[in-house]
Amino acid sequence: MRTILIFYDQPVLRETELFENKTALGDHFQELTMLVQSKRDELRIKSRFVHIWETLLTYYMSLYLYPILLLCKITDRLLPVLKYSSLGLHIHDWLENAKWMLVTVIQNKNFQLKTGNYALAIVIDIALGIYILRLLQYYIEDQPSQLLLDNAEKVVETLKDLINWLMGVPAGLKLNHALNNTMGKFFLYHIQLWWTFLLLLKPLLDLAFEVLLLFGRLGITFQISIIVDLLALVSFHTYCIYVYAARLFNIQLKGITALFRLFLGKKKNPLRERVDSCQYQTDQLFIGTLSFTILLFLMPTTWVYYTVFTLLRLMSIAFAGFLTRLKFYLQIMPIYTFWKWLLQSYSTCSIVDIKLHPCCTEELTILSMTMVVAPWRLTWKKCIPDTIICYPSIEWCTILNNIIWGHLLYPLRRNNLH
Repeated sequence: MRTILIFYDQPVLRETELFENKTALGDHFQELTMLVQSKRDELRIKSRFVHIWETLLTYYMSLYLYPILLLCKITDRLLPVLKYSSLGLHIHDWLENAKWMLVTVIQNKNFQLKTGNYALAIVIDIALGIYILRLLQYYIEDQPSQLLLDNAEKVVETLKDLINWLMGVPAGLKLNHALNNTMGKFFLYHIQLWWTFLLLLKPLLDLAFEVLLLFGRLGITFQISIIVDLLALVSFHTYCIYVYAARLFNIQLKGITALFRLFLGKKKNPLRERVDSCQYQTDQLFIGTLSFTILLFLMPTTWVYYTVFTLLRLMSIAFAGFLTRLKFYLQIMPIYTFWKWLLQSYSTCSIVDIKLHPCCTEELTILSMTMVVAPWRLTWKKCIPDTIICYPSIEWCTILNNIIWGHLLYPLRRNNLH
C-alpha cells in the first residue's frame, strides 16, 4: 500500500483571500484552507502590539459606524426621491459602501484586500476632490451659478440657431412648410420657456451651489456626480424636444406600418399576436390610402428633427456614461491591491501548486503544496467591494432597435434598485 504525504504551507493558507476553487466536486485544499482560517486566532501568535492595534481599530470603526447607520436609514427613506439625481444616488451608494467596509473591518479586526483597497480609494478620492476644488476656485473667479447660466445661454443660442436652420432648407431638403414651421416655433418656445425658468431660479442656484460645494469636498466622485446632474439640468430642454420628436416619429411610423397592411389586405390581430387576412370596404380603403399618403409625405420633416435631436441625445448619454464609468473606476482604484500583488503577499495567492518532493521512496510519496500569486486581472476583479455592482455591457442591438422605431433612449443603469 502506497502512502502519500503532503506538506502544505500553513502561513499561505492562513492568509490567502483569493483561493479559487475550479473543481466541480469537493476540493480538499479548499476545506483545508477553511479549516486553517477558522482557527487563525489559535495558530497565529499575536504580539501585544497586535492586540492593541485590533482593539483601537475596532473602537474607532465602531465610532464611525453608528452615524453611518443613521445616515443610511435616512437615505433609504429618501431613495424614491434621490434616485432621480446622480448625486443623490451616489450619496446613498457611498454610505452603503462605507457601512459595508466598517462592518467588515470590525468583524475581521483588520483591513483585508477588499476593505483596505476601498479605504485607500476613499482617501485618494477625497484628496483629489479637495485638490480639484481648490484648483477651480483659484482659476475661476466667477460665481458657479453665473458660470452655469453663461454656459446654458450658449447652449440655448446654439439650439435656436440649429432650429432656425432646420426651419429653412437644411442640407437642401425640401420639407413640409406647415409642419416644419409649427414644430420649429413650438421647440423655440419651449427653449425660451426653459431659459426664462433658469433665470428665475438664479437666486436658488446660488444657494444650491453652496450646498454642492460642501458635497464636492467629499471627493472627486461627488464632483463627477454633480457634473452629471448639472449636465442634465442644462440639457433638459434638449431632452424634452427629443421626447416630442421621438414620440411623433414613433406614432407616424406605427401609422404607416399599420396602413401599409391595408394595401396587402391584412390587419394585425393583437389577441392572437399575428397578422390575419381582412376584407376592407371601399370607404375604408379610401380613408386608409389618404391617411397613408399624408403620413408618408410628413415623415421626412419629422425624421429630420428626430435624427438631429437623437444625435444630441446620444452625445449627452455617451458623455454622462463616460463620467459615470469614470466614477466607478475611481471607487475601485486598485492601488492597495496592486501594491500587495506586486510584493507577492500571501493574501493575493490563489492557485495551488503541487510539486514532487525529492525524498520519495517506493512506499512513500511526498508532495510539497504551496500557492502562487493570482493573475492581476483576477486579483483586481475579486477585490471589488461586495456592495459595488459592475455595469452591464452596452446592448448595441437594443439601442439600434430603439433608434429605428423611435423608442426613447435612457442612460445605462446598473442591475440594482436604481
